[in-house]
Amino acid sequence: MPVVENELAKLSDEYDVLALAHSEYETTMSWVNENLNGQLRIGFSTPELRDYFKIVGQPITVVLDTNGNIISRTYGEIDLTNF
Repeated sequence: MPVVENELAKLSDEYDVLALAHSEYETTMSWVNENLNGQLRIGFSTPELRDYFKIVGQPITVVLDTNGNIISRTYGEIDLTNF
């Protein structure tokens, strides 16, 4: 998430960026407060979201088009120069 947040200014010109956490709220927010500068929007996933997007591991980056169709799915660290 710190890598994405550092590139957020460039990404947000073309994309809406939201990080979804899969862990407990308190633990996640403590980590967010210690490691991020507050620019990245953080949400929390649900079992329905994980099933819909077929999220089977972390980290995963899913890019959707404006109709909600998946156009890219990347597991592990992402190279933001491709965006």
